[in-house]
Amino acid sequence: MRLYRQSASLLSGSHNWQRIRACQASLVQIRTLIQPSFDYKFIRDNADQLLENAVNRNVHNAQPHRVGKLYDEYRALVTETNTHRSMLNDVSKKMAAKAKARKNTCDFQNEMTKLREQAIKSKQAIQDIKERLHKVEESLRYEAAKIPNLSHPDTPVGDESKARVICVNGNLHTIGTVPLDGIGTKLSDTEFQDHYDLALKLGIVDMEAGAKVAGSRFHYWRGAGALLELALVQYAMTRAVAAGFTPHITPDAARSSIIDACGFRPRSHSEEERLCSGEKQPGEASQIYRMSPVAEESSGEEHAADPLCLVATAEIPLVAMKQKQILENTLLPMRLAGLSHCFRAEAGARGRDTRGIYRLHQFTKVELVTLAHPENSENELSRLVDFQKSLFADLGLTFRVLQMPTFELGASAYQKFDIEAWMPGRKSWGEISSASNCTDYQARRLGIRVRTNDSGSNSTMFVHTLNATAVAVPRLVVALLESFQRPNGHVVIPAVLRPWMMGIETLVPPSYK
Repeated sequence: MRLYRQSASLLSGSHNWQRIRACQASLVQIRTLIQPSFDYKFIRDNADQLLENAVNRNVHNAQPHRVGKLYDEYRALVTETNTHRSMLNDVSKKMAAKAKARKNTCDFQNEMTKLREQAIKSKQAIQDIKERLHKVEESLRYEAAKIPNLSHPDTPVGDESKARVICVNGNLHTIGTVPLDGIGTKLSDTEFQDHYDLALKLGIVDMEAGAKVAGSRFHYWRGAGALLELALVQYAMTRAVAAGFTPHITPDAARSSIIDACGFRPRSHSEEERLCSGEKQPGEASQIYRMSPVAEESSGEEHAADPLCLVATAEIPLVAMKQKQILENTLLPMRLAGLSHCFRAEAGARGRDTRGIYRLHQFTKVELVTLAHPENSENELSRLVDFQKSLFADLGLTFRVLQMPTFELGASAYQKFDIEAWMPGRKSWGEISSASNCTDYQARRLGIRVRTNDSGSNSTMFVHTLNATAVAVPRLVVALLESFQRPNGHVVIPAVLRPWMMGIETLVPPSYK
């Protein structure tokens, strides 16, 4: 398969409008492959609040008031359709009654002719309304999908600078003190090396080979580096299973409609979608890689309508496993752990973040997902964050927990916490993990419900979905290398990882060149 970024391709030339119409049809088809269940009445009745929330989240293409108008138009058309159907039923009954009487008179023929004409008019009216109804319903679904989730009342409003520090674990003054065999050493602030310098000297990563094979920001783990990735994965999975999560190894690809339903799309459209929807402002590039099959492998219309994409996180296939299902209440909370490769275009990333392995196009991650009863989702979020804190504390890292502001939530998140580790080589905090409560945002789009506890009732409600990163390997390796380096450039392996390091307790430069 060849890969290309799901981003702009400018429409030019005399075939613009043909391409735009084709694009519109394709976009509508993609969005309707999984029928979402939006609460249009809630959107209409709370349009002011939803618009303010969207602006606070830096989302400027959401139009909840337009959704309200479309919903009223949709209801009026449904009522009109039902009126004509009622009229058609009455005409049909009259025609049946007259036919049963079998009075073949002149008056009978005239009355039957009039009834047939009325039936034809009613059928044509229904057909015309159905076409209008279909267009309104498409627009309604399209506009509703652009509205982000509500934000938790405690969420700070603004950009990343407004993040609220919840707690700090560890002490910056102890960074660089790495006990081994009873010996501790302390590095001064100016002696800490950058993770990439350390990795090159230790021979554990090869970025040059990755760039030759796949392009910039792809890499090879080598030697002890490969063992370190496997150790982090085993550590995270072992701890997750002990905490009640069912382990999975997920597909690295998912249909575009699935990814869209999980909320992984640009805040604004790509150039092609922008032209299709009539928007005037250019959109940001997508972080999602789309897969394009070679001609002989193409599945034709199916692929064009809903192409495969590489997943940005195992959250996507884990949540989508339960699409279009009604779960028994006794199964919740359902806790899942997923191992996958993650692919992100990281469009626009520049500067120090692109040095080394801090920001890559492909990396390995263990993700946690919980499907919870709506009444328990906030407690489940706290449980996920506590689990993350225990993971990183046992690794010996100094880290802090941040409550993220509205600009950083993404479309699906109701509330989000990030965990940042102190990276002394970078002389800054760096994100290593996050945890979010998406409430019913994803469940409504994927059709995931749970039966209620009402005795004798068959009613259901949408579940709440939550996600949390257990281990994002490259970021944790950055933190480990920089935090546990010694004056001679060696790096101590945390004790909790050593069972999977084949006897290696300290990373040292290789004997070969």
